[in-house]
Amino acid sequence: MNKIAFTLDIDWAPEEVIKHALDIFSKYKAKCTLFCTHNSKIIKNSDKSIFEIAIHPNFNENLFDNSSKAVQDTLDDLLEIYPEALGVRSHSLTHNSKLQSLFFSKGLKYDSNMYIPIKKFLPSPFKCFSGMTRIPFHWEDDIHFTEGKSFDYKIRNDLNFNDCIILNFHPIHVYLNTDSEHNYLSAKSNYHDAKKLKNFINKEKVGTKDFLISQLEKAQKNNYEHYNLKELII
Repeated sequence: MNKIAFTLDIDWAPEEVIKHALDIFSKYKAKCTLFCTHNSKIIKNSDKSIFEIAIHPNFNENLFDNSSKAVQDTLDDLLEIYPEALGVRSHSLTHNSKLQSLFFSKGLKYDSNMYIPIKKFLPSPFKCFSGMTRIPFHWEDDIHFTEGKSFDYKIRNDLNFNDCIILNFHPIHVYLNTDSEHNYLSAKSNYHDAKKLKNFINKEKVGTKDFLISQLEKAQKNNYEHYNLKELII
C-alpha cells in the first residue's frame, strides 16, 4: 500500500491562516506534522489524533555560533511551549553536526532538515551518529513555485511507495493558494493581517491549496496509509 506524510512549516502565520490549513486536513481526516514557530492556541487545541506537534526553530541570526546561549534558548523556548515535540525542522533547513547533537541532548528524536526532491526513488529515514533519526522530505510548495513550476502537476505514479513520500506545505501558501513567487511577494507585506491577505488569494490559476487538496483526494481515493513523522522514527 502507498504511504504518504504531510507536513506544515507554520512560519509565524496568523491564527486564521493556520486554522484554514488545519481545517483542510481535518476535513480529510489526514495526518499532518506541524513544525511550529510560536505559541498558537489553534495548534495547542488541534486534534492530536490527526496533528503531530514538532518544532521549527529559527537559527538564522546565530549561524556562526551554534553553541551560543541564543541557540539553546531558541530550542528551550519552543520546547517549553510544545514539550511533547519529538521532531525538529529548522527554519531555512539550517543544520550541522553540533545542532544535530544539541537536538538529541534536548530529547528530540528526529529531524527533517534534508530536502531531497522526488526522482526515481524516495530516500528513507536513517539513523544518524547523534542517535537522531533523519527523515528526508521530497516536495515543498515554495521550492516548487520558486523553480517556476505549475501547480497543475501530478506526482509520478511509477514511484515505488514502499517508502513514505513526504510533502511539505506552508499555511500562508495554502491560504493564498500561491501559484507563483510574484503572487506571494505581492501579499507578503500583509503577512500578519489575514483580512488584508484575502485580497491576494489566487483564484485564477491552479495553486498550492488546489494541489494540496488534489493530493489529499488522491490519497483518500487510493486508500494511502497516512503517517505523522514520529511514526517513521527508527
